[in-house]
Amino acid sequence: MRDHLVFVRAGRHSLHREMIDADPARNWDCCVNAWAGPSPADLADPGVEIFEGGGINKFEAFMAYSASHPEARGYRRVLLLDDDLRFRPGDVSRFFDHCEREALFLSQPAIAWGSHANHRINLWNPMCVVRRVNFVEVMAPCFSRAALDELMTETFGLTTCTWGIDYAWSSLLRDRGRLAVVDAVAMAHTKPMDRSGGPFYEMLRRSGIDPEQELAAVHARYAPWGEMATLDDGHRHRWPLPARLNRRAVAAWEARKPAAHLRRGGTIVPARPVGVFAPPTRVFAPV
Repeated sequence: MRDHLVFVRAGRHSLHREMIDADPARNWDCCVNAWAGPSPADLADPGVEIFEGGGINKFEAFMAYSASHPEARGYRRVLLLDDDLRFRPGDVSRFFDHCEREALFLSQPAIAWGSHANHRINLWNPMCVVRRVNFVEVMAPCFSRAALDELMTETFGLTTCTWGIDYAWSSLLRDRGRLAVVDAVAMAHTKPMDRSGGPFYEMLRRSGIDPEQELAAVHARYAPWGEMATLDDGHRHRWPLPARLNRRAVAAWEARKPAAHLRRGGTIVPARPVGVFAPPTRVFAPV
């Protein structure tokens, strides 16, 4: 049993095998939660330590896994991944190392420029190693054991579509400085959100589940916490500049990074009020 766990909700084209092959000295075990259950080839894969069946989404599946496997409490950190995320060789282990070094409570890797982003705040900021924020999204959250103890029971089952679970985290943890993006590790999100034709959203439609209604219910239940934002301080900066210069540089790149991301061919889902869906866009006015 290694120190950490990667729990990935895997479809037929899951990228978890790339992560395993590229990280032979990894500090994490891999648990695959296959959409349709593990195939014979999956079960014969020597790189995957654990298989977990069932669950309509990765949060529900991880709760079931935790309930049936008490040894899961032995993992120091758990990274709950979507299956369309690509990391550079060894970066998952390096991500866990940064989380340990900074004693992060709830965190995520940054989103690489030129891929597909759901929120601007999570895009890579070149001035930081670790950046303190007020929002970590459901795509790839990493929980310390303390974070799981505090958040799993209350929030992992809030919605079937998973929208709004991250909103609840921000509400529950507001003003505590417990959320972070690890800019030292940037992952490429290889597919944009496909609400119109993606298999997960097709399944939700067949089940009569409306993500907008689920999200609105979370917003009604949890106190607002303001706009998504990078905090003013608490960051681990990439270069040892004077504090005032580092603060200004971080803020400057927060303003510039969406345009840089889009120039490299990336997409961003536009910010929207509850109840209004907008597809990803490549149009952005540079700042």
